[in-house]
Order: sequence, then C-alpha cells, then structure tokens
Amino acid sequence: GSRVRVVSGESVQRMAAHSATGAGRGGSPSATGGDSSSGVVGDTWGFDFEWTLRAGAQTIEQHQYMEFRYVNVVFADSLAARAGWALRAWRVEYPWEEGHARFDSSDATLNAVWELSRYTVQAGIIDTYTDSNTRERRPYEADGLVAATARGWVQRDFAWARHSHSYVFAFPTWPVEWQQMTTLLAYADYWATGEADLAAAYMPLLVHNLRLQDRDGTGLLNCSAVTRGGCAAGRAGQGHHIVDWRPAPNRSMFAFSEHLSVTQAFALAGLGRLGSLAELLNLSALAASLAGEAAALRASMEARMWDGNGTGRWCDGACSEVGWRSGVTTSAWMLWLGLLPAASVPAAWSQLAGWGLEGFGDYGAFVFLGALAAFDGDDGSALLRALTKCDAQSWCAMMRDYNATMTREGLYGAGGTSSHPWGTAPLAGVAGGVVGVSQTSPGFATFSVRPRLARLTHATLRVPTLHGFIDVHATPNETRVAPPCGTTATVCVRDGSAPRRLLLDGSPAAAQVADGRHRCAVGVGCGAGGRARRVSLE
Repeated sequence: GSRVRVVSGESVQRMAAHSATGAGRGGSPSATGGDSSSGVVGDTWGFDFEWTLRAGAQTIEQHQYMEFRYVNVVFADSLAARAGWALRAWRVEYPWEEGHARFDSSDATLNAVWELSRYTVQAGIIDTYTDSNTRERRPYEADGLVAATARGWVQRDFAWARHSHSYVFAFPTWPVEWQQMTTLLAYADYWATGEADLAAAYMPLLVHNLRLQDRDGTGLLNCSAVTRGGCAAGRAGQGHHIVDWRPAPNRSMFAFSEHLSVTQAFALAGLGRLGSLAELLNLSALAASLAGEAAALRASMEARMWDGNGTGRWCDGACSEVGWRSGVTTSAWMLWLGLLPAASVPAAWSQLAGWGLEGFGDYGAFVFLGALAAFDGDDGSALLRALTKCDAQSWCAMMRDYNATMTREGLYGAGGTSSHPWGTAPLAGVAGGVVGVSQTSPGFATFSVRPRLARLTHATLRVPTLHGFIDVHATPNETRVAPPCGTTATVCVRDGSAPRRLLLDGSPAAAQVADGRHRCAVGVGCGAGGRARRVSLE
C-alpha cells in the first residue's frame, strides 16, 4: 500500500507498476541499480489512481495488497504542491537472513542474473509460494517446484515450503502435469529435510495425483482422458495440460498428441520417487505395488515411445502418432528426470546444448538448466551461455529492457507479471550447474562439487544446508571447499589432457576418482577450525 500527503489543493494522478521506461529504476535493491526520477512506469500489472484534492493539508491512504516498485506522481494543475507532499509505502516480508548465501564470479552479467533471482526470492515471496502475489495468491505446484528449490539454495530454512506443499497435495490446481508434480515436491522435501513424514501424511493423495487413472488401452496416459481436447497446451480447466508456459513449445520443439511424453515422464519419475519413500516408511506392500506400476508404464513407453535408432531416444508421444519426432522439450524433461539410459544421455545433452534456451519459458528454463547440469557434456559453456546471454529471451534483457528488479513471468516479451518467483531458475543453474554443487544424500550429509567454469576465471558460492554452510571458491586449476563438520564431500577439479597428480591440501589425495572431465578427491571432511580444503592438480 502507500500513503500520500498533499498540503494544497491540486488534482493529482499516481501510477504504480512493476516496470519503468527511461532512466527511472530506483526504489529497491536490484541487479541493475540506479536511481532517477525521469523514468515512466509502464507495462502491465500496475495500478492507476486519480484523486481530486480539497484545499488544505490532508492525508490519503489506501490499504490494498499491491506490489509495485516504480511510482509516478503527476500534478495536473500546477507545480505548487510539489514542495509539500510526501509518499510513503509499507511492506510485508518474510524473515530473511542475509548471510545465508552469496555468489560472485568473474562475469558481471552472471552476477547480476544471480542477484536478480536472489532478490526475487527475498522480496517476492512471503510465507507461501504463489503464482505471483500481484495476481494469483494461491500455491501452484510448478511455482513451488522452482521457487522452493531456489529458496533452498539461498536460505537455511528447509521446512518453509511445507505448508504450501500440504495445500497443493490436498487441493491441486488444474494442469495434469502440475498434479503429477506433487510427488516431486514430496520427494524434494525429504531430500531437503531428511524426514519423510510429509510424504507419509499425504501418500494416498500423492499416488492419486500421478494420474495413472488416465491410462488407456495403450498403457499410456491419455491427455484427453478427463477433458476432450485436454491435450491443447495452455487451455485452462481440469484435465488440461501444460508442457511449458509463456511460451508453450513450438512445433520445432515438440509434437503434441494424445500421449504426451512429458505426462508419461512425470508419472514414471513419480512412481520411482514414491516407491523410494514407501520403502523408507516401511510400507512394503505399497512399495511393491508402485514398483509394479512403474514396470508396466515403462514397458508401455518402451513399446510405443522408444526410437531405438542410433543411441536411442524418446519420441514426443507414441512414435507412430508424432511421426517419430523427438524434440528438445522431450529430451530436456527426460534428461532432467533421469529417464534416459546412460548410452542415450550424451546425444540428448548435445541436442539441448545445440538448441539453447530459445523457446523455453521460465518453468521450461528450470528444466533446461537442470538437464544441462545432469551431465558433463562440456566445460560449462552451454550453461554459461544460457545464463548470461542478452538477447530478447534472457534474464539480462529483463533488467536491460524492463528495468526489472524481479524475474518476470515469461523469458521474453511484454505481458504477464513482473514478480514471478518461478523465473528464479538461475539460482539452481549457477549453484548446481556452473559451480557444480550437488547433494548425494538427504540434507547434504554427503555432496559433490564439480565446477564447470568454462571461461570464468573464478566463482565463489555459499550454500546453506541442514549441517551448516558449504563455502566454495573455484578457479580453473583449484577448488577450495569448506564442508560443514559432520558431512563428507567429493571435491573435484577440471582434468587436463596431460596426466598430473591430484593433491588434497598440498599432498597426494589418498582416495580419488576420475570421471572423464574431472579428477576428484573423495571422503573430504571439514578442515581444522573450519578451514577450506584445497583440491588441485600438479
């Protein structure tokens, strides 16, 4: 809300919005910085008020729940009132710990994109993940997938998402893929907290949300099972489907049909994750049932959706229905969810890296970056290119073209809201991709660090975990990591062409592995007094 005090009678107009044109872009911390009064608010999702004031001092208040960052005040009659007016605003925010995360690198654009995303998590989310507090203030599953993941990279508060998760488990939204996604949210909660009690409380609903009831005679989930024509992307209503959003994938990326690959992927991945949780909870009968369902669905997918030519690939649907097409959208989701056989991974990764971020929305960008980070296909150049490019479809363009201080609903074009936390995929792309921090057991009890610096000369990152903070400083020739005491790390450095010795704190590493692109010291614990452990090659 805001408060306006005016001391003389004037006609005044106030406009508030998320974006500004021209030079004005002050009002809140941002990656772009700047502070000027010459800008004009614009774009959509703003607020426009016009008041005719009486003579004399007065105060006008409004208490609507509004979000804005830029304000223009226009005095229509004269300049007389400008000397005696004041504008104030209040804000509501969730507790935030500044020291829980930090990032710096040799690339200024990458630093700005990370800060844009971090500030969005700080200022754009209160106690619930939502579509956007500007517009739809209820939890959405995909917004939770991205926003809760992003928040986990920057705040040591891993139970924060639980009440939002609980709501969407019981009251899912309309897209079928969003409902299926609840199984990933439950598994992510276990991975973050080390506790499976949330999944235990909602297990029957989670099984239902997999949408196995939508299978037809092919054994595949049919996207028209609930609503005729529900396969059309972006059409709202129960039983309809979203593959990606703002924009939906174009025809070069994905072929729509009655049996969407993404829908099958969420079901199969969800069955695997729920099966693991059921075993952890000693629900042996349920675990066996879920394993059987997974085997049956995989068999149907392999019979109808698998193209065995070359190294093999998944089609966008039943291969005969989509003309044996296998677009980048299918490759991204299958690689991200771990549903490709090892022999097929390099080709899928190369397809994605060659295509780039173009055509993916904010949500799709989260999947795209996760898929690139899932395999060491290069030195990190593909990830860095997606994160730092400055064309029309980029986080860089959000700041440059819209003076954005938070991520937008879509990666390009006007429209949508400009305070969308599901645009914060760069936090995961930087931490899990470029710096290469990856947990290998719940709560980061064990983890690995495999930097992919590409052209970067250095990168410094702090990651919050249940056990404490992981501090990483990586250069092309050395990786320094301070693991929290009680945790064990695998710390890697980029391998060169010539054989060299791997050193841990200046001495030959006693336990080490090589994975083709990295040489890694294994079993690395905390240093004396919390000092960083140093892995290098000589």
